[in-house]
Amino acid sequence: MLKFFPVPKYLSRSATGFDISDRSIKFMEFKAGNDGLYPSFWGEREIPAGIVEGGELKDPAQLALILQELKNKFNLNDVFISLPDDKAFTVNLVLPPMKEEEIRGSIELQLEEHIPLPITDVIFDYDLVPPVREGAKIEVGVFVLPRSIVEPYLSVFSQVGLNILAIETQSEALARTLVWHENLATTAIVDIGRSHTAIFLLKNGVVVAAATAPVGGEAITKSLEKSLKIDFAQAEKIKTEQGLLRATANQEAFFATIPVVSAIKDEIERRINFWLEYKEEGELTTSRLKTLNQIILCGGQATLPGFAEYLEVHLKRPVVLGNPWLKVFRPGQAFPLLKFNEALRFSTAIGLALRNFVNPS
Repeated sequence: MLKFFPVPKYLSRSATGFDISDRSIKFMEFKAGNDGLYPSFWGEREIPAGIVEGGELKDPAQLALILQELKNKFNLNDVFISLPDDKAFTVNLVLPPMKEEEIRGSIELQLEEHIPLPITDVIFDYDLVPPVREGAKIEVGVFVLPRSIVEPYLSVFSQVGLNILAIETQSEALARTLVWHENLATTAIVDIGRSHTAIFLLKNGVVVAAATAPVGGEAITKSLEKSLKIDFAQAEKIKTEQGLLRATANQEAFFATIPVVSAIKDEIERRINFWLEYKEEGELTTSRLKTLNQIILCGGQATLPGFAEYLEVHLKRPVVLGNPWLKVFRPGQAFPLLKFNEALRFSTAIGLALRNFVNPS
């Protein structure tokens, strides 16, 4: 959140979005052309196990080698980065009416009541939940990261000569990619990755709650591998091509897939129900939310055939695949060099790269 350390507008410049996870770095950069934005370059670099674990940097030297390789190959200088939400905290607060310059101080006074760390050990930023009316209570989504998590990344990027212009949580970048800030619908974003599923609740375009579950698409592949007695590559192919399609020829694969998919569904349902029903001091923590308008899926495993339909039936809520190009191309346009399911995997990197062209929210 450098957003935690914001740069003045007149110093802002095009930068590469770096989505860092335990298993990979995905990156994207946009240029502005006569017809709008276009991706100037993008890519993905696998991270060997043990370098980043649960969002925590365990092996700075090895990450430095990877970053140096990318810097040299793509001539990188300035970057926006997102860190995994595993160690982040998202807090929804309602503040009394006050001047804008008083908001940060008011959040500081309350934050220790909602996170298990002293305020001196964290950095935070916040977004105002619209509409914001003069003289009315102020609702904010607050994003918090421990300094112990952030500072090793700052050190490594500095070491290799990459200039960090902004640091965000994954949830902030995804919200910028997939939802218009002016959208007053209550939305959940579900990012289904290889090893975990991240779930975010948005009110009026602002993230107000977040959670992660340690189950993702790789668990489906391993279940297929074990049940069908095939290798991992074959299992991955069956998963991506057949998914939850319940054809006669696909029965064995379906029954191997459904327990993991059901576990992901249960995690989503549990979190959403908690956020919408949990009360504190007589008010809903999400400021009296009573319904959820839709669930947006993204991530590399979101396009599993039949998955969105399965969730919609069992969660009894509209479920749609996110559009990672929502703020890049006009409706009906596509990017031929990146397939849709691949673009969904880059949703966080896209959101970071959009900081130069869409007002950071």
